Amino acid sequence: MDSKRFTAFFIDFLITAMINNIPFMILIILPSMQGGAPMSPQDTMIRALLSSLIAMLYLVFRDLPSCGSIGKMAMKLKIVDAETGEPVSAGRRILRNIPWLLNWIEILTFVFTKKRIGDRIARTDVVTK
Repeated sequence: MDSKRFTAFFIDFLITAMINNIPFMILIILPSMQGGAPMSPQDTMIRALLSSLIAMLYLVFRDLPSCGSIGKMAMKLKIVDAETGEPVSAGRRILRNIPWLLNWIEILTFVFTKKRIGDRIARTDVVTK
């Protein structure tokens, strides 16, 4: 199960990286390469924050579909209530992903305790379908 969950995380991580990097390329790199007037530092910062915001939104809302994120679908995993084993509401699937904004803290917590902060807050588990 841990290897399936890690693989699902890795798939979702790659998708998040693409979601961040594609807008970054379009908003910052390409305009810089076109040789026009250079962007102001403030404009560059706003564009970088916008591309990061798009990726953060994916992190938080990726489990919104009842079948879970793309990584969970690929690895045949699902999110359930930790006590009953029943499927959880969309609100709890979103709530469990908000701590991903703490990124390294969330990852280290999982590595050392085998349970994410988000799963503790939302009282959820990830299990094989």
